[in-house]
Amino acid sequence: MFEAQAATIRDIYLSRGQAKYGLEGISQLEHALQAAWLAEQQKEPPAFVLAALLHDVGHLTACMGDNPAAEGLDNRHEILGSDWLAARLPASVSEPVRLHVEAKRFLCTTVPGYLSSLASDSVVSLQLQGGPFSMAECEAFLRRPFARDAIRLRQIDDASKREDLETPQIDHFLRYLEKIKPDPVSNVAREEFRRRGFVVLRDFFSQAEIRELDSASAAFGKAAQELQGHARSEGVSLATLAQQLTQSLIVVPEAGNHDQICRFEYLLGSNPAFAQLLKSLVEPVINSLHGEPFLPFKDKENEKLPGSGAFRPHQDFAAYQAFGPRYNATAMISIDAQTIANGCVEFASNFEEIARNPSAVVDTFEGRPLLHHHVGGPMNGDIHEDVAQAIEWMPVELAPGDLVVFDSFVPHKSAANRTHRPRRAMFITYAPQRDGPWYDRYYDDKRRNYLDPKFHVSTPTHSMAGTDPA
Repeated sequence: MFEAQAATIRDIYLSRGQAKYGLEGISQLEHALQAAWLAEQQKEPPAFVLAALLHDVGHLTACMGDNPAAEGLDNRHEILGSDWLAARLPASVSEPVRLHVEAKRFLCTTVPGYLSSLASDSVVSLQLQGGPFSMAECEAFLRRPFARDAIRLRQIDDASKREDLETPQIDHFLRYLEKIKPDPVSNVAREEFRRRGFVVLRDFFSQAEIRELDSASAAFGKAAQELQGHARSEGVSLATLAQQLTQSLIVVPEAGNHDQICRFEYLLGSNPAFAQLLKSLVEPVINSLHGEPFLPFKDKENEKLPGSGAFRPHQDFAAYQAFGPRYNATAMISIDAQTIANGCVEFASNFEEIARNPSAVVDTFEGRPLLHHHVGGPMNGDIHEDVAQAIEWMPVELAPGDLVVFDSFVPHKSAANRTHRPRRAMFITYAPQRDGPWYDRYYDDKRRNYLDPKFHVSTPTHSMAGTDPA
């Protein structure tokens, strides 16, 4: 397959790549090789090097002449090229290409002097492409998957117009075709996630992986029960134990029943083998949905034991805003089947409509709306009742092989477990790598401030308003 892909690309560039690159004194092929060479020099990953090589392939497949902008034409080469690539290569190659023209519009608005640095034909094409973005359009652009890759690609594109630069030949870069990994999610799933704030990936885990996750959950659950027993026998609170045993799970009981565990946290930190399993299974999905690398931020397993309390309507960002990242995404792994009877998660299906109502929104973060919610007290983090009542809630029933990813702004809730069996689910939350590592900082803070309300948002657990659970 790699040989066939390489042959097709080689044929296009060697047969059509001698066409002039706009008004520059280089050819399309020379421009492509320079871009790939600069990407390689910057130690970009294989998919990005290929995106740099192929970012203008739409010009060659469209065959609309050297400078269509001079004729008043926008040949949408980024769309033609990305569609051509998407039929052959992963989104990590095609999507930065799709967005590299929009990245120019973004840079014209956000980087002083960028517009004046453009070549005359690029200025003409900019107007045909819609002109510089507004600030609102800049915020929306940054929320697109692979937007930051597209910005870097655009900057490389701008720097790849030298007449005296010697580069390797095309076969040097085509070898990267063997190094790129398949896309773990489809473009359809990626668009659904962008639009709704959550996506359900059915039958994501194999039967062997389901058994491995169930075994890990059982081991974590046993360790949590032992920690709870240890706290009782030593006469110390779980808050104190969390401070003392810094490499162990953090156990949190139900507010109404201190003998019943609500959740436990620090799964990745306490079990390196489990952390590696999730890094191989789940992290690639998070990265692919967003088009950039993410790192673990926090984690937990909700036990949802029979009769356990409900998780009230909320947005996760109501809690996470106390920390550095302005956005998070969570992977929900169902250890047990989730049904309406045992309190499956319910998401807002009309969030876009709710967010357009100014009276429902208290603030925005990079264009994402945070709804009015209670701050402090027994309803800490809960979305205000009048807003929650306008939300159309979609129950999402799940099997153990399913994976759900949702962002930190989509409203969600779950009812109490009315069955006689537990409803275990793991929640692994991530933040963009560009915001730095937060996992250890988050749990250092949590161990020192176990009862702080920011760690008890819309949950059936204790906060400073209650007593120290023993």
